[in-house]
Amino acid sequence: MPMSEPTETPKSTFDPADDHRHTERRRGEQRRIARALWQGAAALLFAVVAAALAGFLAWRVIRLERSLDQNQSAEALAGRDFETIRGAIGKLEAATAANHAALERLEALPHELEDVGTRLGTIEARIAAPERVVAHVEAAHLVEMASHRLALERDVTGAIRLFEAADARLGGFTDAATLRIRAQLARDLTQLKAVPAPDIDALSARLAAADVVVRDLPMLGMIKNQYVPPGDEPTPAPGLARAWQQLQVLSNLVTVRRVSDAAVQLVSMEEIGVRRHHLETLLFAARLAALRGDDADYAASIAGARDWLGRYFDTHDARGQALEAELAALALWRVSPDIPDVSGSLKLLKRATA
Repeated sequence: MPMSEPTETPKSTFDPADDHRHTERRRGEQRRIARALWQGAAALLFAVVAAALAGFLAWRVIRLERSLDQNQSAEALAGRDFETIRGAIGKLEAATAANHAALERLEALPHELEDVGTRLGTIEARIAAPERVVAHVEAAHLVEMASHRLALERDVTGAIRLFEAADARLGGFTDAATLRIRAQLARDLTQLKAVPAPDIDALSARLAAADVVVRDLPMLGMIKNQYVPPGDEPTPAPGLARAWQQLQVLSNLVTVRRVSDAAVQLVSMEEIGVRRHHLETLLFAARLAALRGDDADYAASIAGARDWLGRYFDTHDARGQALEAELAALALWRVSPDIPDVSGSLKLLKRATA
């Protein structure tokens, strides 16, 4: 801005009005300078703000360009992915069509499988029929053997095992006839397992103990090998007491007792041995009958042993009385159980194999 140069005033004169004007001009100039400075500062500020706005706009433009580039890249990738997906969809549609065609061809397969199953069932039934007949025959033989064991040997344990073997032989068949036979076998097995078994071991032990007693049992008519004097007693002083003692000694020398007509005569050592051996044989026969489960033979053997003991042995002796009581108790035993009726299984098996 042009500035006017001040006019020189004569030093010799002083004019207050000029001085006032001069002051006003300086103030005006200062105001103009201040206004110019403010205008420049405002222009500078506006320039800075404009530069900042321009930089911000440029940064935004750059970001927008980058975003556009990224979007274009994403669109390109999306386009490629879309094409890939379209290709995959096309392949799936082709595979679906092929599968549908294959399923159409397989629609008749269930009916064919049903026909094959029916034919296979018929063939299995034809094959199983002879096997079932053979199983029925074998089971019938097993049950018949069990019935013979029960009737002849009274062997409940062996019969149970044979019945279980027959049931196991029929285990692979599920027809109605076989199921009825197995149900009857189960009922017969239940009856056999409920049969109480006699204690043959305890009975054999008691018979063996009785046999040991027979070996030393005194017999009627036997001669004692050695005289055993009474116990030593102090000899009393001469007189009635000594005489009474002598009379007692004489009375103990001979004892006469009539037991039975069979024991009147003395018997020889050979006969003693035969009679003792016969009683032992009767007891042994009772043991064998107990092991066989033969009630009749056991009862006959025990009755014979009791009769033989009473006829030829001294039952007044304590050992003879104990043996007689033991044989009386053993006579009450039963060596064979009551066999139930288990013929139902055999009847059904024979009916099935007829």
